[in-house]
Amino acid sequence: MAAPAPAPPDTPAQPWTRRIRLRHLEVLLTIARSGSLTAAANALDITQPAVSQWLADIESAAGARLFERGRRLRPTPLAAPLLAHAERVLQDAQRALAEVQAIRRGGSGRVRIGAMPVATATLVPAAVMRLRDHAPGVELFLVEDIAAGLWAQFDSNQFDLLVTRLDARALGSGLQQRRLFQDQHRVVCGPRHPLARNKRVAWREAVRYPWVMPPAGTPLHGALEQTFAAAGVAPPQALLTSTSMLANIELLRGSEVLGVQSGAVAAGSLAQGLLAALPLKLVHDTGHVGLVWREATPGPALAAVLQAFVDASKGAAGSSPAVTAIPRRKP
Repeated sequence: MAAPAPAPPDTPAQPWTRRIRLRHLEVLLTIARSGSLTAAANALDITQPAVSQWLADIESAAGARLFERGRRLRPTPLAAPLLAHAERVLQDAQRALAEVQAIRRGGSGRVRIGAMPVATATLVPAAVMRLRDHAPGVELFLVEDIAAGLWAQFDSNQFDLLVTRLDARALGSGLQQRRLFQDQHRVVCGPRHPLARNKRVAWREAVRYPWVMPPAGTPLHGALEQTFAAAGVAPPQALLTSTSMLANIELLRGSEVLGVQSGAVAAGSLAQGLLAALPLKLVHDTGHVGLVWREATPGPALAAVLQAFVDASKGAAGSSPAVTAIPRRKP
């Protein structure tokens, strides 16, 4: 199929919003994921000529070829912003429908939250309970993941709110954000570890033992590497690279393995005697725990959730609140 000719620059094109429908965006994403018109037609339960026509329409509106033809269709560089836009718009459409359904059930909206383990340990449950008391009609949907996974889903508009470390990515994102509290990482081990009862421990002693390490490329992994370098020691042997809280605790408590956990996550295991904390500190930590969202003026449901987290953070154990009240949107 010949590439559609772009509209001449001095000829005003029909507005994009009048030509493109949600169905165009759905077809565009399906073609990109399927890699062929035939597979896309099967996935959409329509004919291949119909898929071709939808694609021709959107390429005509864009004024550019969006896929390289061949045995497998490959998106051109020009397709990348459209695919990202399509993902966000379709997620927004699903979100709008979910909110309507929530309101029809007697609620006041729906908020999708992505949170790191440092937040799900105590902060998220406390915020949920406060929300129940002050805005019981808000439906919540929660996913826990590490920062990289959360940001990938946030970028595709699968979350309305992130509860995460305010690291370099968050601070440089230009998004709305609110710092809640400081949480320091703890070096932890099993209660019977040879170093567990020592009042003083040097990094050169700690690196003699195997470690559970965070994934390479994460802020915590970088903070550990800088700490080892500052102490003048080589990084320790990584017995396991893991983000699984349950697996890590089980491995740590029954062996001589060392690891690092956020203070909020470690607090429960320390209180139960499952783990012990060593007197070691990272040379720098990975940022305050805080909130990240998009809207400069959040809707009533999101505003209520934001306020619940602010209120909950003031009672977080070991926290250092640094927040101001989030203005409530007038009805």
